[in-house]
Amino acid sequence: MIDPYYVQEDDHLEDMQAQLKRALGLSDEAFAKLSPEARNLFSARRKLGHTWLDDYEIVVDVTSAPGGCGCGVEEGQKIVFDMRHKVKPALSDAPLCVHLMSPILSIFYMTFDRAAEGLNPLTCVWRYHECPLSGTDEGASKTRCAVHMRRVDTHEPVTARILPRPEVPA
Repeated sequence: MIDPYYVQEDDHLEDMQAQLKRALGLSDEAFAKLSPEARNLFSARRKLGHTWLDDYEIVVDVTSAPGGCGCGVEEGQKIVFDMRHKVKPALSDAPLCVHLMSPILSIFYMTFDRAAEGLNPLTCVWRYHECPLSGTDEGASKTRCAVHMRRVDTHEPVTARILPRPEVPA
């Protein structure tokens, strides 16, 4: 089966050529010489759509804080980020703890690359995090959290490996 998010050899990006050439300052010759990797990225962006930054958000749910986080983070609180990695204060109720957020930065570093490929940036590897401060109890009282991506409009979690394609108006 051919993965729909990867460029086909005969995809010359006709529907995007004019905009790409203008935006990147490419001549016809230079555009024709684009590498397969560059074509793949542009092709994936076309298939993903241009609104994905506004369609999704990242939610950090605090699942436990047995030792009482020094920053005041408590179990049941959450921090919501947009896909541009900015906190959404109206949807967040936890204080922003840089210690707890530091391991979550890795998600943001790969968000654009994975989403540009049409992939959910959160795999099972990236869903659970803990504060790196272990304290005197060897980490027994660490604050822990679960991270997920959700749709902005419905707040439904996105768990599929491949992001749904946007509806294309007829």
